[in-house]
Amino acid sequence: MTSGVAARGCVVLARAGRGERAGTNGRGRGGGRAGRGGGWDAGRRAARPSPSPSASERAANDVTRHNVDVLRDLVRATPRDVDEKTTTAYAGEGFRLVRCMPHLKRREADDAVSAGRVLVNGELVRPSRRVVHGDVVTLDGKAMDWEPYAQSVESELGDARFVYLKYNKPRGVVCTMSDTERTSMFHALHHERKALGKDVRLFPVGRLDKDSSGLVLLTNDGRVSDALLDPERKAEKTYDVDVDRIVSEADARTLARGVVISTTQQRDLKETVAATLPCEVTKTGEKSLRFVLKEGRNRQIRKMCEVLSYDVERLHRTRIDDVALGDLEVGGVAPLDEDEVNALSARVDARASTPRESSKHTSESRRRRRAIDANPGGWGAKMFKERDASA
Repeated sequence: MTSGVAARGCVVLARAGRGERAGTNGRGRGGGRAGRGGGWDAGRRAARPSPSPSASERAANDVTRHNVDVLRDLVRATPRDVDEKTTTAYAGEGFRLVRCMPHLKRREADDAVSAGRVLVNGELVRPSRRVVHGDVVTLDGKAMDWEPYAQSVESELGDARFVYLKYNKPRGVVCTMSDTERTSMFHALHHERKALGKDVRLFPVGRLDKDSSGLVLLTNDGRVSDALLDPERKAEKTYDVDVDRIVSEADARTLARGVVISTTQQRDLKETVAATLPCEVTKTGEKSLRFVLKEGRNRQIRKMCEVLSYDVERLHRTRIDDVALGDLEVGGVAPLDEDEVNALSARVDARASTPRESSKHTSESRRRRRAIDANPGGWGAKMFKERDASA
């Protein structure tokens, strides 16, 4: 089927053709139309007014305006009389070296230190090294201004430098702040990000499928993400789900006990076939279920329902830990209240006080192997050389 533009182009050619066949060079009947200012060949037709926005577009615009007003009020309420020395000088007892390079991923920072690209006060160090106020950290010979970042990271949760928001993500929006995806939150929240200012770099805590809707937490405080996504103490999440047919009580109990599904890890694309952990599944209607779970495998609820031949028609997240979506409208953004921030703070503190073992992905031996591959002059190669000499 030809587009409207192509069809109009055909009309232009047809009219021009008739003028040429009449031997008038377009100045006959067609020329007369042009002389009156309304001919197709004159190119002077007034631009058509853009269509009026639909009801849904007007509603979305209203939500955006409300979001911007809320965030501007939040910015105005933020204290401005912050002592510059307090915000720039690190006052803690020791900050992990690999965290001094927030522009690098954790593994990249490990590799850089292990390969000898990072020095502390001019000396080779290990990734486990902690730095204190006054230490000079260099990456590839360039000094890192690490103290302001370290001080902000270890400041009290709820500090004025941090933002904690809830967002009712509409279906169809991709849960990422990447600007390469036109349907991402980066573009969906363009005006909201502008209202907060260029210095506030929000990111979502966890993910929510493009086809799903509901609660997403947004913040610029990495401690919240670490605490809520900690594999050892993942946050509880609640989802309301509508399926394509009536659900039996027996099937609801089967889903709650766990079913075997296949999921793909987004990090390494490794496929995992395993039973889901027991969770709470209750019927809220003939074709509706409520899932309360801590596990967070890729598209888990949809795949659980598929095992029992149910197609998910709607999946809506209503709660993450102690943060509830409430009556926040679709596309709406709102700051967390004091109780919600305090609940997050308690979770962050609990995680910080729990002794942790090294992850298998960043084990000592693996870091050494990567160090040797990246730079034979790094600390990993040096340690292996010393060990071989003493053997």
